[in-house]
Amino acid sequence: MKIVIKLIILFFFILATKLHAETRLANLTCYNKSKSNLIEFQFKKENTNLFSQVYKKIKGNFIIIGEVVGQKPSSFILFEDKYQFLGVDFAWHLDRNTRELKPVLLSEGTIKLKKMPEKFYCKFF
Repeated sequence: MKIVIKLIILFFFILATKLHAETRLANLTCYNKSKSNLIEFQFKKENTNLFSQVYKKIKGNFIIIGEVVGQKPSSFILFEDKYQFLGVDFAWHLDRNTRELKPVLLSEGTIKLKKMPEKFYCKFF
C-alpha cells in the first residue's frame, strides 16, 4: 500500500513539473501616453532568452496573433500582429531598454493605412 501511495505522489510530481515547463510565458502590459488605451501580450518562451509565439488579449482571452520575427536579448523584440489590421503585414517593435512599443508596417498589401497606431509604454511581468 505504501509503495502505491509513493508511486502516485511521484507521478503527480512528474506531471506537475512537466506542465510547468511547457507553459513558460512572459506577460507584457502596455498603455498609451494618456493611459486611456490598454493592450496586453503574452510571449511563449522558446528557451531562457528567446521568445517564439505571441498572444494578445482580445475580449478577455489570449489568442495567438503571430510569431516573433526578430529579437536580441535585453535589447529589442519585433513581433507580428496579424489581427491589428487584416490584410496588412503589421508588427510591433518593443525596445526593452526604454519599454516603448512602436508600430511597424512591414507591407501594406491591398489595404492602405491612413493612420498608424500610437506608441505605447510597457511593463514586463
